[in-house]
Amino acid sequence: MPQSFLPTVDRNLDELVCVCECVCLNVEEINVKKTRFLVWDIGGQETLRASWNTYYCNTEIVILVVDSTDRERLTLTKDELHRMLAHEVSSYVCA
Repeated sequence: MPQSFLPTVDRNLDELVCVCECVCLNVEEINVKKTRFLVWDIGGQETLRASWNTYYCNTEIVILVVDSTDRERLTLTKDELHRMLAHEVSSYVCA
């Protein structure tokens, strides 16, 4: 997990296990008390967005992280969020 996230996220972690690290995505398994999170950090590049829906299978929640200082991409991000919400297996999306 990137060091910049650890001060916030690492407070109540029982265990932090790196599952895999690739060029296009990072996967982390985080165990907090009795809850297991399998976190997939997938890239936002245009070439990768077409495959986002392949990660939705058995997904209970999606957290979309947005750089709010990049005003030019906010409309694009909004469109991608709506596309994710329209996908039938997306039960919960947090943005």
